[in-house]
Amino acid sequence: MVNPQTKGTLMILLSAIFFGLMPFFALKTYAEGFSVDNLLLYRYSFAFILIGLFCLIRKITLTINQKQFLLILFLAFVGTMLTTYTLFLSYRYISSGLASTLHFVYPIVTISFAAIIYKERFTVRKTTALLLSVTGIALLSVGTESNINLTGIVWAIVSGFLYAIYILGMASEELKKLPPLTIAFWIFGITALLFFAKSLLTNQLNTHFTPTSLFYTLNLAVWSTFFAVVLFYKGMKYTGPGTASLLSTLEPLTGVFVGIFVFNEKMDVKSSLAILLILTSVLIVVQIKKKRQHHLIQKLRHKVLKRA
Repeated sequence: MVNPQTKGTLMILLSAIFFGLMPFFALKTYAEGFSVDNLLLYRYSFAFILIGLFCLIRKITLTINQKQFLLILFLAFVGTMLTTYTLFLSYRYISSGLASTLHFVYPIVTISFAAIIYKERFTVRKTTALLLSVTGIALLSVGTESNINLTGIVWAIVSGFLYAIYILGMASEELKKLPPLTIAFWIFGITALLFFAKSLLTNQLNTHFTPTSLFYTLNLAVWSTFFAVVLFYKGMKYTGPGTASLLSTLEPLTGVFVGIFVFNEKMDVKSSLAILLILTSVLIVVQIKKKRQHHLIQKLRHKVLKRA
């Protein structure tokens, strides 16, 4: 039987892969004339319907108390709406590669605050894994163009901080009382309403779907929203927010492999080195978990022998 830590690690890694497919589905939908607000509106609306039906079939309770609702409302606003908005706003001033690199400040912020709030250990191994993953992401993201703008840099870093707040909030004891699907149901529904209101206020609501745009939007909702978010929620319950953030740095690698196998892009030395660094960081995190489990098993055995 797979132990909880290993199960959580696998869930986070699979979630990172699904999240990594998001730019592919988004770019295909943008090509059909959809704006960012409209894409996110339909992404969360379709995911909300999907998870609602799933919960109904599985008879999963959707009831939450007032404290949980207020916390989820805050996280939906900060973690899904504002994070996406600030990240895409940074694209107006700097390249998407640089923006993505700066956005990945969130593992550093998450690990730092997780050590303070949730008493997660800030070990040498975890620090090494963090530095390797950040270096790898930087290599993947930074291209040949240099388009530096202070405003864009600030917005990209802000998006990373907002996402770190979101991850830490999701690890709260109050939300741990709820099934992951219940949290996702409310997050998706609230976020869809927020983007619907924004689209109406800016008069940018697009209701004209082509078969192609509908296909890619549905894939975005199913794989890069429903499955990605639910797997992340469930996995984080086992791994903790700091480790979950480190493991999620596997996400940019998905974009590289999509480029190679879908768009026939060539693998250069820079990309190869970046993949090696990120995979090494993930292996270090996995080894940390295995070492901790071995230590706990040995400790339990010692207690049993002592009592005997």
